[in-house]
Amino acid sequence: MTLSILGAAWFMIPLVNSVRHLCPTRPTGVPEAQAIAAWARKYGVGCNVCHVAGYKLTGAGQKFLRQGHTMPGSDKEANISDFLSLTAKIRTWGKKTTVVEEARETQKTSKSSFEFHALSLYSGGALDRGFSYFAEFYLHENEKKFTPTASEANVSDMGDWGRSKLAEAYLAYNYNLNEDVYAGGRMGRIMPWLIHFHGGGARLDYSRPLPFTSQTQTNNPYRPFSRQYGASAFGAFKDLFAELGIVNGTGKHENIVEVETDNKKDVYLTLDYTFDGNGSMLGAYYYKGYWPLHWFSQAASGDKFRQYGLIGNYTFKLSPFGLDRAGGSLIGACFIGNDRYKNTGGVNEDNHRSKSYFVETQAHLFDDMLAPYFRYEWFDSNTALPNTEKYGPVLGLNWKAFNHGRFVLEYSRYKTRNNFQKYTRDEDVTLEAQFMF
Repeated sequence: MTLSILGAAWFMIPLVNSVRHLCPTRPTGVPEAQAIAAWARKYGVGCNVCHVAGYKLTGAGQKFLRQGHTMPGSDKEANISDFLSLTAKIRTWGKKTTVVEEARETQKTSKSSFEFHALSLYSGGALDRGFSYFAEFYLHENEKKFTPTASEANVSDMGDWGRSKLAEAYLAYNYNLNEDVYAGGRMGRIMPWLIHFHGGGARLDYSRPLPFTSQTQTNNPYRPFSRQYGASAFGAFKDLFAELGIVNGTGKHENIVEVETDNKKDVYLTLDYTFDGNGSMLGAYYYKGYWPLHWFSQAASGDKFRQYGLIGNYTFKLSPFGLDRAGGSLIGACFIGNDRYKNTGGVNEDNHRSKSYFVETQAHLFDDMLAPYFRYEWFDSNTALPNTEKYGPVLGLNWKAFNHGRFVLEYSRYKTRNNFQKYTRDEDVTLEAQFMF
Protein backbone atom coordinates (compact mmCIF):
# COMPACT_ATOMS: atom_id res chain seq x y z
CA MET A 1 0.00 0.00 0.00
CA THR A 2 3.08 2.25 -0.15
CA LEU A 3 2.05 3.97 -3.37
CA SER A 4 -1.32 4.93 -1.95
CA ILE A 5 0.27 6.36 1.17
CA LEU A 6 2.57 8.48 -1.01
CA GLY A 7 -0.40 9.51 -3.13
CA ALA A 8 -2.36 10.51 -0.04
CA ALA A 9 0.55 12.61 1.19
CA TRP A 10 0.77 14.36 -2.19
CA PHE A 11 -2.99 14.95 -1.95
CA MET A 12 -2.82 16.47 1.53
CA ILE A 13 -0.11 19.11 0.87
CA PRO A 14 -2.16 21.32 -1.52
CA LEU A 15 -5.30 20.52 0.46
CA VAL A 16 -3.86 22.01 3.63
CA ASN A 17 -2.74 25.04 1.67
CA SER A 18 -6.27 25.46 0.25
CA VAL A 19 -7.89 25.23 3.67
CA ARG A 20 -5.86 28.26 4.78
CA HIS A 21 -7.62 30.32 2.13
CA LEU A 22 -11.15 29.04 2.61
CA CYS A 23 -12.40 31.96 4.69
CA PRO A 24 -12.99 34.38 1.78
CA THR A 25 -16.11 33.61 -0.22
CA ARG A 26 -15.79 32.21 -3.71
CA PRO A 27 -15.72 34.94 -6.40
CA THR A 28 -19.07 35.64 -8.04
CA GLY A 29 -19.54 33.96 -11.39
CA VAL A 30 -17.09 31.10 -10.83
CA PRO A 31 -18.85 27.79 -11.55
CA GLU A 32 -19.22 25.64 -8.46
CA ALA A 33 -18.80 22.12 -9.69
CA GLN A 34 -18.36 19.45 -12.27
CA ALA A 35 -21.31 17.42 -13.68
CA ILE A 36 -21.39 17.56 -17.48
CA ALA A 37 -19.61 20.83 -18.04
CA ALA A 38 -21.15 21.26 -21.51
CA TRP A 39 -24.56 21.94 -19.97
CA ALA A 40 -23.17 24.69 -17.74
CA ARG A 41 -21.57 26.26 -20.82
CA LYS A 42 -24.80 25.98 -22.78
CA TYR A 43 -27.04 27.70 -20.23
CA GLY A 44 -24.43 30.04 -18.76
CA VAL A 45 -24.93 28.87 -15.16
CA GLY A 46 -22.76 27.37 -12.45
CA CYS A 47 -23.03 23.62 -11.96
CA ASN A 48 -24.23 24.27 -8.38
CA VAL A 49 -27.68 24.97 -9.88
CA CYS A 50 -28.04 21.21 -10.43
CA HIS A 51 -25.51 19.75 -7.99
CA VAL A 52 -24.55 19.77 -4.33
CA ALA A 53 -20.89 19.21 -3.43
CA GLY A 54 -20.07 18.86 -7.10
CA TYR A 55 -21.97 15.65 -7.79
CA LYS A 56 -25.13 15.03 -5.78
CA LEU A 57 -28.25 16.25 -7.62
CA THR A 58 -30.42 19.08 -6.34
CA GLY A 59 -34.16 19.16 -6.99
CA ALA A 60 -33.52 21.29 -10.08
CA GLY A 61 -30.88 18.79 -11.23
CA GLN A 62 -33.29 15.90 -10.92
CA LYS A 63 -35.88 17.66 -13.08
CA PHE A 64 -33.25 18.79 -15.58
CA LEU A 65 -32.10 15.20 -16.14
CA ARG A 66 -35.60 13.75 -16.37
CA GLN A 67 -36.93 16.47 -18.66
CA GLY A 68 -34.41 15.95 -21.44
CA HIS A 69 -31.52 18.12 -20.17
CA THR A 70 -33.40 21.32 -20.88
CA MET A 71 -34.10 24.53 -19.00
CA PRO A 72 -37.41 26.34 -19.61
CA GLY A 73 -37.30 29.37 -21.88
CA SER A 74 -33.95 28.58 -23.49
CA ASP A 75 -33.72 28.88 -27.27
CA LYS A 76 -29.94 29.11 -27.58
CA GLU A 77 -28.67 27.98 -30.97
CA ALA A 78 -27.06 24.53 -30.92
CA ASN A 79 -23.28 24.32 -30.65
CA ILE A 80 -21.24 21.10 -30.38
CA SER A 81 -19.49 22.51 -27.30
CA ASP A 82 -22.88 22.59 -25.54
CA PHE A 83 -23.38 18.86 -26.07
CA LEU A 84 -19.96 17.27 -25.49
CA SER A 85 -17.66 16.86 -22.48
CA LEU A 86 -14.45 14.92 -21.85
CA THR A 87 -13.66 13.35 -18.49
CA ALA A 88 -10.84 11.26 -17.03
CA LYS A 89 -10.08 9.36 -13.83
CA ILE A 90 -6.53 8.81 -12.59
CA ARG A 91 -5.90 6.63 -9.54
CA THR A 92 -3.34 5.31 -7.14
CA TRP A 93 -4.43 2.56 -4.78
CA GLY A 94 -3.31 -0.01 -2.28
CA LYS A 95 -5.08 -3.20 -1.20
CA LYS A 96 -4.38 -5.65 1.61
CA THR A 97 -6.25 -8.94 2.01
CA THR A 98 -6.01 -10.97 5.20
CA VAL A 99 -7.50 -14.43 5.78
CA VAL A 100 -8.34 -15.11 9.41
CA GLU A 101 -9.05 -18.66 10.58
CA GLU A 102 -9.80 -19.70 14.16
CA ALA A 103 -8.87 -16.17 15.36
CA ARG A 104 -5.46 -16.48 13.67
CA GLU A 105 -4.20 -14.70 10.55
CA THR A 106 -3.23 -17.44 8.10
CA GLN A 107 -2.58 -15.53 4.88
CA LYS A 108 -1.78 -11.97 3.82
CA THR A 109 -1.47 -10.47 0.35
CA SER A 110 -1.00 -6.87 -0.71
CA LYS A 111 -1.06 -4.92 -3.98
CA SER A 112 -0.53 -1.30 -4.99
CA SER A 113 -0.45 0.57 -8.26
CA PHE A 114 -0.83 3.76 -10.26
CA GLU A 115 -3.34 3.65 -13.10
CA PHE A 116 -5.06 5.85 -15.65
CA HIS A 117 -8.41 4.29 -14.95
CA ALA A 118 -10.72 5.82 -17.55
CA LEU A 119 -11.06 8.34 -20.36
CA SER A 120 -14.63 8.92 -21.51
CA LEU A 121 -16.97 11.14 -23.48
CA TYR A 122 -20.29 12.47 -22.23
CA SER A 123 -22.78 13.84 -24.72
CA GLY A 124 -26.42 14.82 -24.37
CA GLY A 125 -29.07 17.48 -24.59
CA ALA A 126 -32.26 18.59 -26.24
CA LEU A 127 -32.83 17.88 -29.93
CA ASP A 128 -36.22 19.29 -31.02
CA ARG A 129 -39.99 18.66 -30.78
CA GLY A 130 -39.62 17.16 -27.31
CA PHE A 131 -36.80 14.75 -28.19
CA SER A 132 -33.46 14.58 -26.38
CA TYR A 133 -30.57 12.15 -26.00
CA PHE A 134 -27.78 11.13 -23.64
CA ALA A 135 -24.67 8.98 -24.12
CA GLU A 136 -21.70 8.03 -21.96
CA PHE A 137 -18.91 6.25 -23.83
CA TYR A 138 -15.62 5.01 -22.35
CA LEU A 139 -12.77 5.34 -24.82
CA HIS A 140 -10.70 3.45 -22.25
CA GLU A 141 -11.46 1.73 -18.95
CA ASN A 142 -9.05 -0.36 -16.88
CA GLU A 143 -10.81 -3.41 -15.43
CA LYS A 144 -7.66 -4.96 -13.89
CA LYS A 145 -8.11 -8.11 -15.98
CA PHE A 146 -4.76 -9.79 -16.32
CA THR A 147 -3.80 -13.26 -17.53
CA PRO A 148 -0.97 -15.04 -15.64
CA THR A 149 0.70 -16.02 -18.92
CA ALA A 150 0.93 -12.66 -20.67
CA SER A 151 1.95 -12.81 -24.32
CA GLU A 152 1.22 -11.10 -27.60
CA ALA A 153 -1.56 -13.66 -28.11
CA ASN A 154 -3.63 -12.68 -25.11
CA VAL A 155 -2.81 -9.10 -24.12
CA SER A 156 -5.41 -6.39 -24.58
CA ASP A 157 -5.52 -4.55 -27.90
CA MET A 158 -3.58 -1.52 -26.67
CA GLY A 159 -1.44 -3.43 -24.17
CA ASP A 160 -3.04 -1.55 -21.28
CA TRP A 161 -5.49 -4.22 -20.03
CA GLY A 162 -8.34 -1.86 -20.79
CA ARG A 163 -11.49 -1.90 -22.83
CA SER A 164 -13.89 0.51 -24.50
CA LYS A 165 -17.46 0.53 -23.20
CA LEU A 166 -20.84 2.04 -23.96
CA ALA A 167 -22.01 2.83 -20.43
CA GLU A 168 -25.35 4.48 -21.11
CA ALA A 169 -27.11 5.76 -24.22
CA TYR A 170 -30.74 6.53 -24.97
CA LEU A 171 -33.18 8.60 -27.00
CA ALA A 172 -35.95 10.22 -24.92
CA TYR A 173 -39.18 12.06 -25.53
CA ASN A 174 -40.88 14.46 -23.11
CA TYR A 175 -44.33 16.00 -23.28
CA ASN A 176 -45.04 18.84 -20.84
CA LEU A 177 -48.73 19.35 -20.19
CA ASN A 178 -48.02 22.29 -17.89
CA GLU A 179 -45.46 23.33 -15.27
CA ASP A 180 -46.59 20.60 -12.87
CA VAL A 181 -47.30 17.65 -15.17
CA TYR A 182 -45.11 15.93 -17.76
CA ALA A 183 -44.72 12.45 -19.23
CA GLY A 184 -42.47 10.68 -21.68
CA GLY A 185 -40.37 7.68 -22.52
CA ARG A 186 -36.87 6.61 -23.47
CA MET A 187 -35.22 3.72 -25.27
CA GLY A 188 -31.66 2.45 -25.45
CA ARG A 189 -29.25 1.43 -22.70
CA ILE A 190 -30.88 2.68 -19.52
CA MET A 191 -31.06 2.29 -15.76
CA PRO A 192 -33.76 3.52 -13.34
CA TRP A 193 -33.26 7.20 -12.56
CA LEU A 194 -33.92 6.50 -8.87
CA ILE A 195 -30.88 4.19 -8.77
CA HIS A 196 -28.82 6.69 -10.77
CA PHE A 197 -29.53 9.46 -8.26
CA HIS A 198 -28.39 7.45 -5.23
CA GLY A 199 -25.96 4.78 -6.41
CA GLY A 200 -24.89 5.71 -9.92
CA GLY A 201 -23.36 8.80 -11.47
CA ALA A 202 -24.70 11.38 -9.01
CA ARG A 203 -22.39 10.55 -6.11
CA LEU A 204 -19.39 12.20 -4.49
CA ASP A 205 -17.94 8.93 -3.11
CA TYR A 206 -15.22 7.08 -4.96
CA SER A 207 -17.00 3.71 -4.60
CA ARG A 208 -20.63 2.70 -4.98
CA PRO A 209 -22.37 1.07 -1.98
CA LEU A 210 -22.44 -2.74 -1.77
CA PRO A 211 -26.27 -3.01 -1.98
CA PHE A 212 -26.14 -1.45 -5.46
CA THR A 213 -23.23 -3.50 -6.85
CA SER A 214 -23.43 -6.98 -5.26
CA GLN A 215 -24.95 -10.02 -6.96
CA THR A 216 -27.71 -11.74 -5.00
CA GLN A 217 -27.16 -15.11 -6.68
CA THR A 218 -23.75 -16.27 -7.87
CA ASN A 219 -24.67 -17.11 -11.46
CA ASN A 220 -27.22 -14.34 -11.96
CA PRO A 221 -25.59 -11.07 -13.10
CA TYR A 222 -28.40 -8.88 -11.73
CA ARG A 223 -27.55 -6.07 -9.34
CA PRO A 224 -29.58 -2.87 -8.72
CA PHE A 225 -26.89 -0.73 -10.35
CA SER A 226 -27.00 -2.25 -13.81
CA ARG A 227 -27.49 -0.54 -17.15
CA GLN A 228 -29.70 -2.59 -19.44
CA TYR A 229 -30.96 -2.50 -23.01
CA GLY A 230 -34.65 -1.68 -23.00
CA ALA A 231 -37.27 1.05 -22.80
CA SER A 232 -39.18 2.91 -20.11
CA ALA A 233 -42.19 5.18 -19.71
CA PHE A 234 -42.37 7.85 -17.02
CA GLY A 235 -44.62 10.57 -15.69
CA ALA A 236 -44.59 13.27 -13.03
CA PHE A 237 -47.08 15.33 -11.09
CA LYS A 238 -45.30 18.19 -9.33
CA ASP A 239 -42.61 16.44 -7.23
CA LEU A 240 -44.04 12.92 -7.52
CA PHE A 241 -42.37 10.80 -10.20
CA ALA A 242 -42.95 7.24 -11.50
CA GLU A 243 -41.06 5.13 -14.05
CA LEU A 244 -41.88 1.73 -15.57
CA GLY A 245 -39.16 -0.08 -17.54
CA ILE A 246 -38.87 -3.26 -19.63
CA VAL A 247 -35.30 -4.49 -20.18
CA ASN A 248 -33.39 -7.54 -21.42
CA GLY A 249 -32.15 -8.21 -17.89
CA THR A 250 -28.81 -9.70 -18.90
CA GLY A 251 -26.41 -7.60 -16.84
CA LYS A 252 -22.96 -7.54 -18.43
CA HIS A 253 -23.95 -10.35 -20.81
CA GLU A 254 -25.66 -7.89 -23.15
CA ASN A 255 -25.54 -9.99 -26.31
CA ILE A 256 -26.83 -13.29 -24.92
CA VAL A 257 -30.42 -12.65 -26.01
CA GLU A 258 -29.18 -11.99 -29.53
CA VAL A 259 -27.53 -15.41 -29.93
CA GLU A 260 -29.87 -17.53 -27.77
CA THR A 261 -33.61 -18.13 -27.70
CA ASP A 262 -34.68 -16.47 -24.45
CA ASN A 263 -37.65 -14.17 -25.03
CA LYS A 264 -38.32 -13.27 -21.39
CA LYS A 265 -37.87 -9.66 -20.30
CA ASP A 266 -37.35 -8.06 -16.90
CA VAL A 267 -39.56 -5.31 -15.49
CA TYR A 268 -38.79 -2.55 -13.00
CA LEU A 269 -40.99 0.06 -11.36
CA THR A 270 -39.93 3.08 -9.29
CA LEU A 271 -41.87 5.74 -7.42
CA ASP A 272 -40.28 8.70 -5.65
CA TYR A 273 -41.08 12.07 -4.15
CA THR A 274 -38.71 15.06 -3.92
CA PHE A 275 -39.24 17.09 -0.77
CA ASP A 276 -37.20 20.24 -1.34
CA GLY A 277 -34.88 22.17 -3.63
CA ASN A 278 -31.81 20.51 -2.10
CA GLY A 279 -32.86 17.21 -3.65
CA SER A 280 -34.08 15.43 -0.51
CA MET A 281 -35.98 12.42 -1.77
CA LEU A 282 -37.67 9.17 -0.77
CA GLY A 283 -38.27 6.43 -3.32
CA ALA A 284 -39.42 2.81 -3.71
CA TYR A 285 -37.93 0.29 -6.15
CA TYR A 286 -39.32 -2.99 -7.52
CA TYR A 287 -37.66 -5.37 -9.99
CA LYS A 288 -38.99 -8.66 -11.39
CA GLY A 289 -36.66 -10.74 -13.53
CA TYR A 290 -35.65 -14.08 -14.99
CA TRP A 291 -32.13 -15.37 -15.65
CA PRO A 292 -31.66 -18.60 -17.72
CA LEU A 293 -29.07 -20.38 -15.59
CA HIS A 294 -29.06 -23.38 -17.93
CA TRP A 295 -27.01 -21.39 -20.48
CA PHE A 296 -23.95 -22.05 -18.34
CA SER A 297 -25.01 -25.53 -17.11
CA GLN A 298 -25.38 -24.25 -13.57
CA ALA A 299 -29.01 -25.22 -13.01
CA ALA A 300 -31.80 -27.13 -14.67
CA SER A 301 -34.06 -24.10 -14.85
CA GLY A 302 -33.88 -20.34 -14.72
CA ASP A 303 -33.64 -18.06 -11.73
CA LYS A 304 -36.95 -16.28 -11.14
CA PHE A 305 -36.16 -13.36 -8.89
CA ARG A 306 -37.59 -10.20 -7.38
CA GLN A 307 -36.03 -7.26 -5.60
CA TYR A 308 -37.67 -4.65 -3.36
CA GLY A 309 -35.92 -1.48 -2.27
CA LEU A 310 -36.40 1.69 -0.27
CA ILE A 311 -34.00 4.53 -1.07
CA GLY A 312 -33.74 8.07 0.22
CA ASN A 313 -31.67 11.06 1.22
CA TYR A 314 -32.06 14.19 3.29
CA THR A 315 -29.88 17.09 2.14
CA PHE A 316 -29.76 20.29 4.15
CA LYS A 317 -28.12 23.69 4.44
CA LEU A 318 -27.10 25.29 7.72
CA SER A 319 -27.94 28.83 6.59
CA PRO A 320 -30.68 29.24 9.23
CA PHE A 321 -28.00 28.70 11.89
CA GLY A 322 -25.66 31.33 10.47
CA LEU A 323 -23.43 28.85 8.64
CA ASP A 324 -24.02 29.98 5.08
CA ARG A 325 -21.24 27.86 3.60
CA ALA A 326 -22.02 24.52 5.24
CA GLY A 327 -24.52 21.71 4.98
CA GLY A 328 -24.70 17.96 4.62
CA SER A 329 -26.62 14.86 3.63
CA LEU A 330 -27.96 11.69 5.20
CA ILE A 331 -28.33 8.91 2.61
CA GLY A 332 -29.52 5.34 2.90
CA ALA A 333 -31.07 2.35 1.18
CA CYS A 334 -32.25 -1.15 2.01
CA PHE A 335 -33.03 -4.04 -0.36
CA ILE A 336 -34.76 -7.39 0.07
CA GLY A 337 -34.52 -10.00 -2.69
CA ASN A 338 -35.97 -13.41 -3.45
CA ASP A 339 -34.52 -16.02 -5.87
CA ARG A 340 -36.21 -19.28 -6.95
CA TYR A 341 -34.49 -21.93 -9.10
CA LYS A 342 -33.82 -25.67 -9.40
CA ASN A 343 -30.30 -27.03 -9.16
CA THR A 344 -29.07 -29.40 -11.86
CA GLY A 345 -30.50 -32.86 -11.18
CA GLY A 346 -32.75 -31.49 -8.46
CA VAL A 347 -36.50 -31.86 -8.11
CA ASN A 348 -37.37 -29.29 -5.48
CA GLU A 349 -37.06 -25.61 -6.14
CA ASP A 350 -34.55 -23.66 -4.07
CA ASN A 351 -35.79 -20.39 -2.63
CA HIS A 352 -33.34 -18.04 -0.99
CA ARG A 353 -33.55 -14.43 0.15
CA SER A 354 -31.01 -11.66 0.21
CA LYS A 355 -30.87 -8.55 2.37
CA SER A 356 -28.70 -5.46 2.23
CA TYR A 357 -28.50 -1.90 3.45
CA PHE A 358 -26.21 1.10 3.73
CA VAL A 359 -26.28 4.38 5.65
CA GLU A 360 -24.08 7.35 4.86
CA THR A 361 -23.51 10.78 6.34
CA GLN A 362 -21.83 13.64 4.47
CA ALA A 363 -20.67 17.11 5.46
CA HIS A 364 -20.58 19.83 2.77
CA LEU A 365 -18.15 22.52 3.91
CA PHE A 366 -16.80 25.84 2.59
CA ASP A 367 -19.28 26.21 -0.30
CA ASP A 368 -19.06 22.45 -0.91
CA MET A 369 -15.31 22.58 -1.53
CA LEU A 370 -14.68 19.90 1.12
CA ALA A 371 -17.03 16.99 1.69
CA PRO A 372 -15.96 14.31 4.19
CA TYR A 373 -18.22 11.27 4.33
CA PHE A 374 -18.70 8.07 6.32
CA ARG A 375 -20.66 5.01 5.17
CA TYR A 376 -21.49 1.67 6.73
CA GLU A 377 -22.84 -1.12 4.54
CA TRP A 378 -23.99 -4.71 4.92
CA PHE A 379 -24.89 -7.35 2.35
CA ASP A 380 -26.15 -10.91 2.87
CA SER A 381 -26.52 -12.90 -0.35
CA ASN A 382 -28.49 -15.75 1.26
CA THR A 383 -30.18 -15.27 4.62
CA ALA A 384 -30.96 -19.01 4.89
CA LEU A 385 -27.27 -19.86 5.18
CA PRO A 386 -24.87 -18.77 7.93
CA ASN A 387 -21.74 -16.79 7.15
CA THR A 388 -22.75 -15.30 3.79
CA GLU A 389 -22.36 -11.65 4.83
CA LYS A 390 -20.04 -8.92 3.66
CA TYR A 391 -19.97 -5.70 5.68
CA GLY A 392 -17.82 -2.85 6.87
CA PRO A 393 -17.13 0.91 7.02
CA VAL A 394 -16.03 3.37 4.34
CA LEU A 395 -14.40 6.71 5.14
CA GLY A 396 -13.60 9.35 2.52
CA LEU A 397 -12.94 12.97 1.64
CA ASN A 398 -14.10 14.69 -1.55
CA TRP A 399 -12.11 17.84 -2.40
CA LYS A 400 -13.06 20.19 -5.25
CA ALA A 401 -9.57 21.51 -5.84
CA PHE A 402 -10.49 23.33 -9.07
CA ASN A 403 -13.59 24.26 -11.02
CA HIS A 404 -13.44 21.40 -13.49
CA GLY A 405 -12.27 18.57 -11.27
CA ARG A 406 -11.86 16.96 -7.88
CA PHE A 407 -9.83 14.58 -5.73
CA VAL A 408 -11.34 11.77 -3.64
CA LEU A 409 -9.41 9.95 -0.92
CA GLU A 410 -11.20 6.86 0.40
CA TYR A 411 -10.49 4.02 2.83
CA SER A 412 -12.65 0.91 3.17
CA ARG A 413 -12.45 -2.14 5.44
CA TYR A 414 -14.71 -5.07 4.54
CA LYS A 415 -15.15 -8.39 6.29
CA THR A 416 -16.48 -11.35 4.29
CA ARG A 417 -17.51 -14.44 6.26
CA ASN A 418 -16.54 -17.82 4.83
CA ASN A 419 -17.67 -20.00 7.74
CA PHE A 420 -18.10 -19.74 11.49
CA GLN A 421 -14.37 -19.59 12.26
CA LYS A 422 -13.02 -18.15 9.02
CA TYR A 423 -13.35 -14.78 7.31
CA THR A 424 -11.53 -12.53 4.85
CA ARG A 425 -10.67 -8.92 5.62
CA ASP A 426 -10.10 -6.51 2.71
CA GLU A 427 -8.60 -3.07 3.32
CA ASP A 428 -8.40 -0.57 0.45
CA VAL A 429 -6.99 2.94 0.17
CA THR A 430 -7.65 4.82 -3.08
CA LEU A 431 -6.83 8.32 -4.26
CA GLU A 432 -8.68 9.35 -7.41
CA ALA A 433 -8.13 12.53 -9.43
CA GLN A 434 -10.88 13.42 -11.87
CA PHE A 435 -11.32 16.21 -14.36
CA MET A 436 -14.10 17.12 -16.77
CA PHE A 437 -14.43 19.85 -19.35
